[in-house]
Amino acid sequence: MRVLIGTDGSDDAVAAATQALALLAPADAVTVVCVVDPPPSLTAGMESGFSGGIARPEEIDADWVAVEDDAAAALQRTVDALGTAAQVDTVVQVGSAGPELCRLARDLSVDVVAVGSRGHGAIRRALLGSVSTHVLSNAPCPVIVVRAGTDG
Repeated sequence: MRVLIGTDGSDDAVAAATQALALLAPADAVTVVCVVDPPPSLTAGMESGFSGGIARPEEIDADWVAVEDDAAAALQRTVDALGTAAQVDTVVQVGSAGPELCRLARDLSVDVVAVGSRGHGAIRRALLGSVSTHVLSNAPCPVIVVRAGTDG
């Protein structure tokens, strides 16, 4: 079984990953992905043309390094918690989490996607969108959503 796990490295995401993988045991291959936004400095000053200066290339490069370091730490934290004997690959992807998870699920031909849910409720989900809702609605395979705060 090939499993794709989305994580941001938070306690809830790591708990969701470990609980989902326990339900899916044994997994043959696991891909853990952290989807990140580009650093704000990339487009700073371009909002209206009047809001200030544009970041220097060195600042943008430094911000990208920080984003990549944060993603690597989130991935490592999740992989360490999994403690699985299965092959585990890690991926850092730039973009919107829901669509990127679905795209990776298709590209990697995974059997299941596992994501956490912070349980923000219907109003907040309607206003902000929801990664788990997007993945449930658009993934090309079964999806496991583990709610935050569950004991497994």
